[in-house]
Amino acid sequence: MKNIYDVICCPVCGARLSLVGKSLVCEGAEKRHVYDVASSGYVNLLPPGRKKNAVTGDSRELVRSRTAFLSTGHYDAVSDAAAHLAAKLVRPSDGPFAFADFGCGEGYHTCRIAGALADTGVPVVGVGFDASKYAAEAGAKRAARSGFSTLALNDSPRGAALCFFAGNFFRPPVFPSSLSCVISMFAPVAYGAADRVLREGGGIVVLIPGPDHLIEMRDLIYPNVRKREEPTPPPAPFKTVERTETRYTVRLTARETVDLFSMTPFSRRVPEEAQRRVTEAGEMTVTVDVSADLIVRG
Repeated sequence: MKNIYDVICCPVCGARLSLVGKSLVCEGAEKRHVYDVASSGYVNLLPPGRKKNAVTGDSRELVRSRTAFLSTGHYDAVSDAAAHLAAKLVRPSDGPFAFADFGCGEGYHTCRIAGALADTGVPVVGVGFDASKYAAEAGAKRAARSGFSTLALNDSPRGAALCFFAGNFFRPPVFPSSLSCVISMFAPVAYGAADRVLREGGGIVVLIPGPDHLIEMRDLIYPNVRKREEPTPPPAPFKTVERTETRYTVRLTARETVDLFSMTPFSRRVPEEAQRRVTEAGEMTVTVDVSADLIVRG
């Protein structure tokens, strides 16, 4: 395996894709399906013919807020934890380390994980999937700025190819048994899809909020804050083999407070009065509390 084409496939017919001009096109299929590569480098692989595809996933404004907040580095320790666990799945005899980030958002953590793995000397092929075309676009732009190639390892100065797609990660257009690792950060875990696309010895790195994650902000929003419950064990044939806990506090500026709130599910679930309390809070200290699990087939 040397590039993205060894990982992704047509979401309609499952055929291998190749680059023809500025489009990805089915190889050898009776009916050729065509997916244009946007000028930013991302590709829309959402199932065709669905009107809601134009508005699915996070909005452009939410993606901007997430990009602004994550660029401060306040959550870097979170992607460091994910990269640490993903590295445990590296087997040099397998060749390039192929991973997918299911629910990658704007790609900040995806790029940091790919970079950390590539810095160890292992060739990396990464793909990020998100329902939002705005998030996939932002990820592609970040990958280009970070020195990753988009489709082939041989033209990457960092020894890593990283491409972003608008797509459904519960039915990802990925070849069976083609990945060593699936990343799931603050997103539903697609165990069925992971079981299909992971190769022998592969695993899932799952990151979820801990009981005190953003507890200070939650105290502002809710009159009675409920503690988060322990995560349920993964279904067979998966099992958790390692867990790490990342916990620290950060001091936010007023702008960072608003950006953080805007990128969380809170901003879309709470009434206007609760939103106002947060946006008027100004500077605040928040707790980052995240669990990272390494989950492999049993």
